[in-house]
Amino acid sequence: MVNKSQKENDPVTEEEFKAFEAVRISGVINMWDTRTVSELSGGVLTRKRAVKVIEQYKTLKEQYPDVRRSQ
Repeated sequence: MVNKSQKENDPVTEEEFKAFEAVRISGVINMWDTRTVSELSGGVLTRKRAVKVIEQYKTLKEQYPDVRRSQ
């Protein structure tokens, strides 16, 4: 569930990256459709946090390498 106290500038968490990857791997939507990404993430990501993941995707892949392997 979206943490209402989560600030836009806070680092992306592993949980958020996992949720993003699950939606991405499903292949059902364009990842820039952040409204749908947020909905399909089960409430883990807000629209702004989804954009943050997109912008930092390369770094997050390196930071959380096990997330991509587990998908």
